[in-house]
Amino acid sequence: MARGALRVRPATVEDVPALLAFGDELRDALLPSPPQAVRPRGTPAGTRALLEQRYLEALDDPERHLVVVVNEAEEQLGMALFTVASANALVDLPAVHMSHAVVADRHKRRGAGKALVGAAASFAEARGLEQIVVSVHPGSRDANRFFARLGFAPLAVRRVAPVAVVRRRLAQADRPVDLVVRRRPRRSTRLVPGVPLGAAEDAP
Repeated sequence: MARGALRVRPATVEDVPALLAFGDELRDALLPSPPQAVRPRGTPAGTRALLEQRYLEALDDPERHLVVVVNEAEEQLGMALFTVASANALVDLPAVHMSHAVVADRHKRRGAGKALVGAAASFAEARGLEQIVVSVHPGSRDANRFFARLGFAPLAVRRVAPVAVVRRRLAQADRPVDLVVRRRPRRSTRLVPGVPLGAAEDAP
């Protein structure tokens, strides 16, 4: 699909290095280091090898459509993954799911994001589907604003937590109420001797 000088095409094995670079940018954007911590940028070697394998599997899977947006010089600007699944778990209405969408920082605000969304729309129309679902990290303000401007509305908020954390929080929530009350600090109710109630505002 063309948009000006941009084109969205299926990804190939030759695009894997660029896909890994996009994955690095996405990871650094979604997992920022605390100010006092020093975290090496990029993806750890073991995770990178696994991610490369996942990309290769996606390229061979007819149910997953990995695409890249390129300019006239065939430089990869961004990527996205299209799949077809139900819009949500309770309604059996198929929709195009657009995930892992990322545009390289140096290529943003040049139409690459809109080209990817346009490709998702064409992908849906070719299959007679009426809905597009995008996965956006809640902490990415720019991405959320971008998709909101294109007509995407919130469908659901998905939260994730380790089972151990959930068990610990559930145990805390099950503490007896009287124990919680006893731990609250008591407020002093003593009155100042010789000053009747309501007379404080009349004092000099």
